[in-house]
Amino acid sequence: MRHDDFSFYGIHDRAERMLLVGYMSLLSISSLIGDTLILVGSVRFNAIKLHTVPVIFIRYIAVADLLVTLSGVLPAAVSLAANEWILGDVLCYLNFFGRCSCALVICQLFAALALSKMLIVKYPLRSIQCSGKAAHLVAGGMWAYSVIFPTVAIARDKGDVYFSYIVYNCDYDCSWGHVECEKLSTAIVVSVSACVVVTVVSSVVLMVEARRVARRVPGGLNWRGVLTVLLTVAVHTIVTLPLATYYISEYYTDNRSLNLYRPAWFIAILAVTANFYIFTLTLPSFREFLNSRILAPLMKCCTAQGDERSGERRRLLD
Repeated sequence: MRHDDFSFYGIHDRAERMLLVGYMSLLSISSLIGDTLILVGSVRFNAIKLHTVPVIFIRYIAVADLLVTLSGVLPAAVSLAANEWILGDVLCYLNFFGRCSCALVICQLFAALALSKMLIVKYPLRSIQCSGKAAHLVAGGMWAYSVIFPTVAIARDKGDVYFSYIVYNCDYDCSWGHVECEKLSTAIVVSVSACVVVTVVSSVVLMVEARRVARRVPGGLNWRGVLTVLLTVAVHTIVTLPLATYYISEYYTDNRSLNLYRPAWFIAILAVTANFYIFTLTLPSFREFLNSRILAPLMKCCTAQGDERSGERRRLLD
């Protein structure tokens, strides 16, 4: 697999790489466990008690986070440990495909989450008519739209996929015509920019409408649901904003900045594990699910094993 210049872009300090390996491994474990619990809890046990539409978008975000972890975070940990790409060409293509498509769909899903919650608060009676089927169709359309860009790029010239020592993942260096590459980059930048605008505007309007509803109808607003959505969107926006800024600035300046790209990438991947902790903090129903379905059985199992070992020790002493 083709790669960029290690002497210029690579991390030469082994201690720094091992620190990043531990960081990526911790994020991977946290994401695999946390996002799986979000999916299981929301699908089987109704652990996220919000309106159906936001819950569906939350599930799709959890799926996308898991795919980012499997396609981007774990391979980066392996590459950092080996200090090169050792997973083969096919996985390099999948690495680029997964990171690109999931990043685009996550951006759209967060915009849809903020927009849907804002509309539910602003138009509570009309929101009753919103069905889960419509939310699934919208999310499906977002996935279909997001996979277009990496599919076109790889199909046009898979030789442009290369291993980048900047982020220790596979990236794409478009070389099949300035005009065509410009069109693809413009479409991606416009999509990301539109998502950011919709997310920010919807979040601001949601805060304004929530305060208005709370003043007009005391006790008539589920503040936990509003807080959960706002905090989820805010954390995601904060940790991914440096990376979005880098991509937009690279588009206009055509300059790859090592000092911005690498830290922005390693900060942005915090988003794959943030939702689990936010839901645990803000949603009593999710905490109840964790306590009753996860922690209680684990404690029971540990107690039983401890009693069994104590009994064996007593029998040996006797």
